[in-house]
Amino acid sequence: MDFSLAPRAKGPASWIETVLVSALAIGLGLWLTPDDPLQLRGDFPWPLLAPLLISVRYGFVRGLVSACLVVITFFVLRQQGWPVYADISPSFIVGILVCTMVVGEVRDLWDRRLQRLQMANNYRQYRLDEFTRHHQVLRVSHDRLEQRVAGSDQSLRSSLLGLRERLRSLQGTHDPLTVMAEPILAIAGQYGSLRVAGLYRVDAQRLVIDQPLATLGVMGHLSIHDPLITLCLARNELVSVRSNLTDNGEQSEFSSLQVCVPLMDTEGRLLAILAVRQMPFFAFQERTLSLLALLAGHIADLLSSDAHSLKLPDADAQHFAQQLKRSLIDVQQHDLSACLYFFEWSDPNPELLGLFERSQRGLDLQLSVRNQRDHEGLLVLLPLTSSEGAQGYLSRLGTLVHEHFGQEHTLHSLGVRVLPYTLTPVSERGGLRNFLFNECGLNDQQMAI
Repeated sequence: MDFSLAPRAKGPASWIETVLVSALAIGLGLWLTPDDPLQLRGDFPWPLLAPLLISVRYGFVRGLVSACLVVITFFVLRQQGWPVYADISPSFIVGILVCTMVVGEVRDLWDRRLQRLQMANNYRQYRLDEFTRHHQVLRVSHDRLEQRVAGSDQSLRSSLLGLRERLRSLQGTHDPLTVMAEPILAIAGQYGSLRVAGLYRVDAQRLVIDQPLATLGVMGHLSIHDPLITLCLARNELVSVRSNLTDNGEQSEFSSLQVCVPLMDTEGRLLAILAVRQMPFFAFQERTLSLLALLAGHIADLLSSDAHSLKLPDADAQHFAQQLKRSLIDVQQHDLSACLYFFEWSDPNPELLGLFERSQRGLDLQLSVRNQRDHEGLLVLLPLTSSEGAQGYLSRLGTLVHEHFGQEHTLHSLGVRVLPYTLTPVSERGGLRNFLFNECGLNDQQMAI
């Protein structure tokens, strides 16, 4: 937008217009009133409008030039002996020049103010355009992210459940790690936003096999003597370079990797390592690294066979105890949530037991036991579930009881005793043993913890 008072003529055009307007005013005076061209004896000296108009249009300098042309004309006519201009007061001449200069100065003052306003407006318009472009880019990125989230399963529980189902379909496979390497790396890449990474097997002597089972991006050759891999094998936990080394570009002086994640089950058996060579800056934070360590532990538990991890005679008890240990580790090391319930009833109730089995969710685990009080019971583990989620689970159970046995019945009226235990970061194995062995009435032949 142009906020100038009048269109600006560039070059000599403004000077030509100044001379022509002044000459036109004087010429009209000679034509209309030949005895008084400047109309100084009339009602109003109309030729004085010429310098005023030039001042309004072009400012102080050109207005003053136009006024000087009128004054020069006055002196020329007076010199030629025109009697009408013989006794004109000098203050009249000064008044013409002052009026013209005042109008021109006011015009220049407002022009400068408008120029400053226009510059400020142009800057704000530039910032607005820049903000609009960034907003559109952010909006498109957000829309794509919404489509990506809507089109994929982002639930950690669902991802682990899907991995478990794929493992179940591979029954009889002697090397599930090799078969499941690609989906394992895909899940880790999804939740860790990995760009370049590889999954490498660790043998019984805790030596890393340099041939990757699966890669994400261009991994290239990996030295098994990399300091980050050596430290990961020595500490049996996730290790990473410091963020300041990555920011300063000094990471390559220490290691070619950014993160090394061990796939270790609850019994301390190291199956493989996840070597991350490149991940985005925004993802290189403690929360993402903890999530990778959590995923690695759960995946290692899924890959490990129960016979090698637990010594309980019952296979279901082996699996339940293994997952209970994993949930306790998740709570203590990664500040996650998990809940454990023991439902005890004195009289056998097959219908109620079937109702509990139908209420089982994807990752939930159930184990039927008979405690030392000779009562039937059901242990229910709710991994990755907060106390609010556990209350929702109980509410759903209450609704199922109402639908199956009638509105007047509840778990309490059916003789069911509910014993809850919430796993917290300060939970210890001693407290969990006290809940299982003292409150629930189990023994070490039924549950190992």
